[in-house]
Amino acid sequence: MTDKYNLSDKVAVVTGATAHIGKAVAHKLASQGATVIVSGRNEEAGLETVKEIKSEGGAAHFEHADLTHADQLEAMMSRVYEQFGQLNNLVVSGAGASSDSIAFKFFSDMSNDDINTYIKAHWLSRAFSVKAAYPYMVKSGGGKIVMIGSDAGRIATVGESMIGGSIAGMMQMTRALAREFGRENIRINTVSMSFISDSIPRWGQGSKKLESDGEKGGVLENLKKRMLFDVKTTDIAEAVSFFSSAASDAITGQTLSVNGGLSTPG
Repeated sequence: MTDKYNLSDKVAVVTGATAHIGKAVAHKLASQGATVIVSGRNEEAGLETVKEIKSEGGAAHFEHADLTHADQLEAMMSRVYEQFGQLNNLVVSGAGASSDSIAFKFFSDMSNDDINTYIKAHWLSRAFSVKAAYPYMVKSGGGKIVMIGSDAGRIATVGESMIGGSIAGMMQMTRALAREFGRENIRINTVSMSFISDSIPRWGQGSKKLESDGEKGGVLENLKKRMLFDVKTTDIAEAVSFFSSAASDAITGQTLSVNGGLSTPG
């Protein structure tokens, strides 16, 4: 580990850290020396993640918060700052791939409630998290924020009109915040992805034709066929590690796609 990747004096909040990408990120940042706040709704899974990190020699604590509830995030960030006296890093993962999220759907199959759910899970959850952490990062002298999203926000994808639309909004918000937050020594970037082989998206109540389209296969089958390289949760964690460290000090307002060559968005 080079000095630029050393986070030993940092306190990092990772949302959605009880499973999949968030959990991989929590492990990675802890391995870099950060004190990691494992945040999520599932206390049992969160405490297990904390236990794993500590067994590897890292420092971690669990904090309960639901990403879709701004008041819970505000209370959680306040507790973290009160306990540790600083908040240096924020990684916003989760909500969009949780067990009760909505899977791929044709726009014609969506209800108005579905539309609201997509926006809250993929965009507002990120906005709530950043809004809650921002004042404490300012008090800490600056920091790094990394948003996690889907490449559907960059590439038009059938079945992801509202997922992609919400994430595109989040990405544009991030670019604007980079200009605003830079004055406070805060960088903010996005890591986006598509199919993650060890974190299979849940279908939930998605459109059946997207799940399987006869000989053409379903969404997942077609994604895998078009990918050049396999992508795992640890690959996403590596990208987050870069944006969370001093190695990326000259970068803000950017989106990095870790998609195994599936697409090459500009």
